[in-house]
Amino acid sequence: MKMLIIGASGQIGSYLAETLRSSHCVTGTFYAHPRQALVQMDMTARKLVDKMVGQLAPDVILIPAAMPNVEVCQQSPDLCCKVNAKGVFNVLDAAEAVQAKVVYFSTDYIFDGINGPYRETDRPNPKSVYGKVKYKVEQRILQAQVPFLIIRTTVVYSRENQGKNFAMGLINRLKKGEAVKVPYDQVGTPTYAPNLCQVVRELIELGKEGIYHVAGPDLMDRYEFSLEVAKTFGLGQNLIIPVSTVELGQKAPRPLNGGLRIDRVQAQVSTPLMGVREGLAEMKRQLDRHPFGCVSFRSKRRTNDGI
Repeated sequence: MKMLIIGASGQIGSYLAETLRSSHCVTGTFYAHPRQALVQMDMTARKLVDKMVGQLAPDVILIPAAMPNVEVCQQSPDLCCKVNAKGVFNVLDAAEAVQAKVVYFSTDYIFDGINGPYRETDRPNPKSVYGKVKYKVEQRILQAQVPFLIIRTTVVYSRENQGKNFAMGLINRLKKGEAVKVPYDQVGTPTYAPNLCQVVRELIELGKEGIYHVAGPDLMDRYEFSLEVAKTFGLGQNLIIPVSTVELGQKAPRPLNGGLRIDRVQAQVSTPLMGVREGLAEMKRQLDRHPFGCVSFRSKRRTNDGI
């Protein structure tokens, strides 16, 4: 299949490219972070999106691109809407014109965090600007005249060149000997990015449609997760200070009792979802082999189950 990844320079996008290129024809885009073999494109520019999608005529368009900083989104709602909603709407319109399947990456921030972890059938009730905008996009996709997959995930971590994800940020700070305040009351299901992308590839190749929760199987709070990260990488657990979300003073509301239930996806794919210890161990092996630079886009032969 011909696949277009909007945002292939980011954490999820780069692993999607690596995973899919072994058996599909993949074109990837970047916006602000150039990567080898990627094409620059601003998805908020309607004409550019229409031109690229029209010329490529992909079978599948994957949209991991987003402005994911929930604090920035809370403080700059117009910018959040421009990137995370209007930009995606441009891609959706272009997808409808060529009848491409859309794979959109969403979040557990569409839930209020009162009764998590959540199933696909649970009622969304976002509290933050970021969550509200992501849910708005989900609603638009449900009305689109194209086949689609909505992939909800959460607390995604991996070896990442930009170092933006929670685990990488924690590792970098602990290596410097910095004390890090971490909330003990934000519960989620940490997800290893390469494993997430393997499951998404299988869902696409199986022709699945609809909403799927794809996350790790372990339910834990950020403090517990941080201790596992420090333990795996041999860093000072004593530098991790447990605090409440209120003490952190975060502006964007978090779904405190969040996380995602994965019964549906586990029943339909053969790729197992990794627990935190397994995912962090693999992440450490990756960092030991490739401590600097970008994730390679060279194709790798994989077994049929995507592992």
